[in-house]
Amino acid sequence: MHEIDREISEKFGFEIKSLAPYKDAFIINTSSGRKVLKRTALFPERIQFIHNAKEHLYGNGFSNIDRYLCTVEGKPYVSVDGYNYMITDFIEGNECNFDNRNEMINASRLLAQLHKASKGFMPSEDCVVKDDLGKIPQYFSKRLEEIKKLSKIARKGRSKFDYMFLSNFDYFYSLGESALELINSSRYENLISISRKERVLCHHDYTHHNIIKSGETYSVLNFEFCCFEVKVYDLANLLRRKMRRCNWDINEARIIIDEYRAIEDLSEDDIYVMKTILQFPQKLWRVVNRYYNSRRSWSEKSYIVKLQEVIDEIEHHKRFMERYEELF
Repeated sequence: MHEIDREISEKFGFEIKSLAPYKDAFIINTSSGRKVLKRTALFPERIQFIHNAKEHLYGNGFSNIDRYLCTVEGKPYVSVDGYNYMITDFIEGNECNFDNRNEMINASRLLAQLHKASKGFMPSEDCVVKDDLGKIPQYFSKRLEEIKKLSKIARKGRSKFDYMFLSNFDYFYSLGESALELINSSRYENLISISRKERVLCHHDYTHHNIIKSGETYSVLNFEFCCFEVKVYDLANLLRRKMRRCNWDINEARIIIDEYRAIEDLSEDDIYVMKTILQFPQKLWRVVNRYYNSRRSWSEKSYIVKLQEVIDEIEHHKRFMERYEELF
């Protein structure tokens, strides 16, 4: 790593004094303070898009982000031995606690501020633009096909997990089909058209470990998945993560949505599309896909517990979806 240290130091114009592993990156102590060093296989043009997005947000007053530092040549990365490295300032604090109502409120406000500040984003010509607008129906279709294929694998098995999955397959599959049918509508097309005109960015991984609380200040990290997308993609995923922690409590959802809407408006089309995203059995797909395709991640018992959690949510989720319109 010493050769890499030297090259990075030269390119960024500071001395690296020490380096230690930190999550999926490294904390480096430098002559310019503590930083985070990330190694990535992302192409330079993609890194440039992310850098442009962060600078656009920063320029519009959304400053609590992990901006990339630029090299002495003005690049937000340095290439060494086939990898690209990015550096950000280290943002000290704790991951957002979604079980704490006040922190959840701040996470919702922060997301609304992010979306508002992102409007009008025009990336530079040297970027590879990530545009996911219009892709939700294809995503639903692909995941449904995968769930169906996995059910065929389960029919050949005899484990408790196989039995649990197959016993609930029809319900979850029909739930997904219904979500797909609902999103294939003019309302979704209208929302795509508006989002294209507004040029709104989504973080696309807006979860607790990417929201840092430092005293009363909240910051957003890790924009590697950011893209052009309908803003309710982020909001629906934030809601879903919280709802699983509170048995899909409609009152908790109302607080999150009201806080978001106090800053950034939601149209009828936004509300409609968000409903389809919340309806889709994303967690079921995630658990069964992981079980059949990468079983080493957890023990058999852990997979059974995870699947049982999804099954236990059925009635809570059903009641929530029946009352969804009450939120607005």
